[in-house]
Amino acid sequence: MEVPMRLQALLHDLAGGARSLLARPAFTLIAVLTLGLSIGAHTTLFGIVNALLLSPVSGIGQPDRLVEIGSTHGGSDLDSISYPDFVDIAASAHTLDGLYAYAIEPLNVSERGDPQRALGMLVSGSYFSTLRVQPAFGRLLATADDTADAPPAVVASHAAWQKYLGADPALVGRTLSINGRSFTLVGVAASDFHGQLAVVAPDFYFPLHSRALLREESSDLFTQRNSQWLLAGGRLRDGATLTQVQTELTTIRQRLDASYATPDADKAGLGAAWLRGIPAAMRGPLGAFSGLLFVMIGMILLVASINIAGLLIARGEQRRQEIAIRLALGASRMRVFRQLFAESLLLALTAGVLGVLLATWWRDLLLHIDLPTPFPITPRIPIDLPVLLFAFALAALTAVLFGVLPALRASRAAPATHGNLVDSRNDRRGTRLRETLVVAQITLTLVLLIGSGLFVRALQRAAVIDTGFDAQRVLSMDFDLEPSGYAQDHRARLQTDFLAQVRAIADVEHAALAALLPLSFNRMSLGCVALPGVDAHALCPDVNVVSDGFFQTLAMPLQGRGFNASDRADGTAVAVVNETLARRIAGDGDAIGRSFRYGEGEQARTLTVIGIVPDGKYASLGEQRTPFLFLPLAQWPFASTSLVARVKHDSPALQGVLAQAVRNVDRTLPIAQSHPLQDTLALSLLPQRIAGIVAAALGSLGLLLAAIGLYGLLAFHVASRTREIGIRLSLGAAPQRILHEVLARGGKLVGVGLLLGSALGVGLALLASSLLFGARFSDVLAFVMAGGLIALVAFPACYLPARQAVRVQPVVALRHD
Repeated sequence: MEVPMRLQALLHDLAGGARSLLARPAFTLIAVLTLGLSIGAHTTLFGIVNALLLSPVSGIGQPDRLVEIGSTHGGSDLDSISYPDFVDIAASAHTLDGLYAYAIEPLNVSERGDPQRALGMLVSGSYFSTLRVQPAFGRLLATADDTADAPPAVVASHAAWQKYLGADPALVGRTLSINGRSFTLVGVAASDFHGQLAVVAPDFYFPLHSRALLREESSDLFTQRNSQWLLAGGRLRDGATLTQVQTELTTIRQRLDASYATPDADKAGLGAAWLRGIPAAMRGPLGAFSGLLFVMIGMILLVASINIAGLLIARGEQRRQEIAIRLALGASRMRVFRQLFAESLLLALTAGVLGVLLATWWRDLLLHIDLPTPFPITPRIPIDLPVLLFAFALAALTAVLFGVLPALRASRAAPATHGNLVDSRNDRRGTRLRETLVVAQITLTLVLLIGSGLFVRALQRAAVIDTGFDAQRVLSMDFDLEPSGYAQDHRARLQTDFLAQVRAIADVEHAALAALLPLSFNRMSLGCVALPGVDAHALCPDVNVVSDGFFQTLAMPLQGRGFNASDRADGTAVAVVNETLARRIAGDGDAIGRSFRYGEGEQARTLTVIGIVPDGKYASLGEQRTPFLFLPLAQWPFASTSLVARVKHDSPALQGVLAQAVRNVDRTLPIAQSHPLQDTLALSLLPQRIAGIVAAALGSLGLLLAAIGLYGLLAFHVASRTREIGIRLSLGAAPQRILHEVLARGGKLVGVGLLLGSALGVGLALLASSLLFGARFSDVLAFVMAGGLIALVAFPACYLPARQAVRVQPVVALRHD
């Protein structure tokens, strides 16, 4: 009988709490909305962090035993490895029960209608067996498929089987046309398998040795130990630990370096990390940035909890007589506490439900953002059991934060013995507690506003930084011939014809092709510069391969000349360098006309400098000045390129015109979507934008809550002193003095909050300046603007109760109980 009685008591308390909340709909609605927004933001962020950083991906057998393996260059990031190294590691690693390798590969699929772009993944024959994936139809790739002389085979993902192949099971065993080549579809992967990463979902899987067929290129990558193009992973053998794997990899690396006499400059370690939703190299920046967002969202949750706690304490003061009577009639303090805390628990749980709904909606909005990335980013962020547990655990914690103290305080009221007995000490303690809560609200809100100001200012600085080029009225579009299967000379003709077609468009002023779009986070190096007295591997600049017209298209200032039609494949090898590289080549002299040796092995050649451009930003806005080299596309053939076109008017109709230009060149090529180049720049500013938007939204909400809290405190203060104020006014006290007293009381609280918030804001500024490009620790304007905004909102919150105080009628006040 004890359990049912306790359950009955709990239900009774919850029912009483529900009736109390429904009797105050305005308070209940405001509390649920503010808490729900905060819990929803926390839950959304936790869902992202959980999917990408904390949890293994789904659709894989025993994912908690999988590790990521890669080379390390003096740091903790795991980078790519070569195929010979992969083979040697697989043969030598005894702590691993299987090792796999993979590489992303863009594709053209010519099945069922017009050619379409797709995402492929080259995988070792051990890929599916190591991941323990099952097929939905047919079979998966095996070791026998991954040899140079094996018949071309492909496995489709379940989603690609539906999208490109019409969900036809009969296609298994038949031939597909991909990149202009024929592959036998040997199977379809299970529907719950989307690859071993949570951010990309390959459509088709090919054996590694299919690369030469897909790209129409030599197979040197399978013999060159310095060609690091593969990412790798493995499964721990039963009983093995990550530390043991790391120790063994270090031993293997040392043995390989000794066996193949690796030069010191090329030496790198081998490392391992648990497999998660994103590669290890991306986890540090994302984790740090997520931590910053968690801190900011946590602040607004605290502000909301403090605000509700203050309102509940004030309500407890109003219900003191009621509670005192209940205690006098024999109710236990625990029973009173339970009934009062039940209100807080119901508020928090209702807010938790709202938070989960908001998190689901916000998650869907994030997933539909179209980012201008080289291949589709399709993060899988489920609202699963861990996320739901987090949301409701956070709701329960919130109930404790804002509910326990008011309930404890109210339940400690003295039992009623004489009519309207008032405990003045309780009044003073309650006043001090509410003042402390208001100061805490102002402090945290100021920190949020300082953060918002820092991030907005960082975005402003980053947006106006000199990038070395002008992205206004420039469109970009992928023109990637790598998946076409065409020979090199045919690709070069198509590129020339496509540029001629685009340049003939009336609205196009200039057009060019480039291997890399600026500020796309992509880097490329094709070798090192050999200079007298300089170590052979000391000067290895990043490079971009571009066509003629590139510098005019991006309006890059140029000393000397850029590339033109005379820079043919059989002509003098030329280059354009930036100012930093020019100084390394010529010192204080003129680099134009100077020659230097560039490249390695058979690819090495002597280049003549024909032009110099100012230093700019190439891969990201945060990079330091670095040597940079531009090479002509005609002399350095590159199949994977992007179009950049400066237009007179940025019209949506241009997409159709550019698409027609592609069709005029080759109707078998898929049509890519064009984007303003400024979208690529916006992607580089995405962290600043997210931080600024989140901080501004949270700061605005915090400002509103702090104003409500300050107003509520002073209004309650005035209401509780109505009788005293009336007596003072009847005895001749000046109304202005009463006004000043109330304003001074509020101003003191605001001042203390501003001082404490400024101190905490310094810590946030230090953190932000280390994480976000453009954020500065010494940004005085952000502090001044945040403090001014608090003061601006605080004044009416203080003035309105003060004005109400001086309007008290003495006769009415003397009757006030």
